[in-house]
Amino acid sequence: MKSRARLLWLGKSPAPAWVRKAVADRWDVVNSRSDEPLAGQLASVAVAVACPNGEADDPHEIEKLLAAVDRASAVALVLLPPDAKVAWGVLGRRVGNFVLARQDAEPAEILAKLDAAAALQPAFRNLQAELADARNIGESAGGQLKELDEEMRLAARLQRDFLPRRLPEVGSARFSVLYRPLGWVSGDIYDVARLDETHVGFYVADAVGHGMPAALLTMFIKRAFETKRIVGNSYEIVPPDVSLQQLNAAICEQNLSSCQFCTAAYCVLDVSTLRLTYARAGHPEPILIRADGSAKSLASPGSLLGVFPDEPYTSASVDLAQGDRVVLFTDGLEDALGDPTGQGQSLPERLAGFRGRPREEMLLQLTAWIDQRPGGIRAADDITAVVLDVG
Repeated sequence: MKSRARLLWLGKSPAPAWVRKAVADRWDVVNSRSDEPLAGQLASVAVAVACPNGEADDPHEIEKLLAAVDRASAVALVLLPPDAKVAWGVLGRRVGNFVLARQDAEPAEILAKLDAAAALQPAFRNLQAELADARNIGESAGGQLKELDEEMRLAARLQRDFLPRRLPEVGSARFSVLYRPLGWVSGDIYDVARLDETHVGFYVADAVGHGMPAALLTMFIKRAFETKRIVGNSYEIVPPDVSLQQLNAAICEQNLSSCQFCTAAYCVLDVSTLRLTYARAGHPEPILIRADGSAKSLASPGSLLGVFPDEPYTSASVDLAQGDRVVLFTDGLEDALGDPTGQGQSLPERLAGFRGRPREEMLLQLTAWIDQRPGGIRAADDITAVVLDVG
């Protein structure tokens, strides 16, 4: 009989009966021991469940717990009470190898998130091994490589400062993001911004190329992308096609010597009518997944940005409904999830398979699937996806 995977319960009290019952068919629950190093305990299990109990709203205690998980290259499911506002706010903005869930979640949701966390575990451990190898090479190469490494770390931190620190919630619109640079810095950039009380704009852009030139262009894109303009004592929301036209002209005007091209897709949602207006510039077509599971690509004409200053772009519109999902992504996701034989599911079909599942779970499962493919840790391109759910 095949042995079941082990789950390490990280809490001041033993795992409660409802948790043991929820996972009884698929997991063996092991309570953590305070008299043994946590790293060794984490190394012997498939996944950990962190339940801060009375310290659920103490970010310092939670941070210490997650730091131990990070050091062990483990993945944890963190269960939080619904009213732990500080913890939800802190962990919602923290990047790390953990998955969040409410303590009162249904057993099926707990199991789904445990499966997602367990699927990510091998990828994190492989990545940790690769980082250790790279660190050893850096130490043997001397100070110059260390200095370059530090400069790249600073560049990566600067680029991330250009990304939204918190995704807005406007009306019934809710967002999640998958952002995976190929290296320290990325040629992808995204933004999600409240434009007024009833409009939210979101885009994904992809600079052609990799490394520092592409990353620098993304920062220019962020500054040049106009979504709203002041008119006298009022304002107007810039239509997606006009935004792309202006961005294209701005890039062409720079006359860049390298990495001067990029693609983009930009959407504006009116949450009062649920009308989505969108435009593309040489970018993969956004995917609309209806509540009934049907999926289609949102087509609109438009070529690369940064080639011809007077290139026209065209907006199109579609009416959304409760339960619909829209996915904007860069071609790195297409490449990572595509079927080279052409015999498998298309990307819209693959994404439609996650209908009814939380968008965070969909992104976690996609990440795990990418990492488990041959060469998945060393992806061939930056990968970015912005997911909109209409609640």
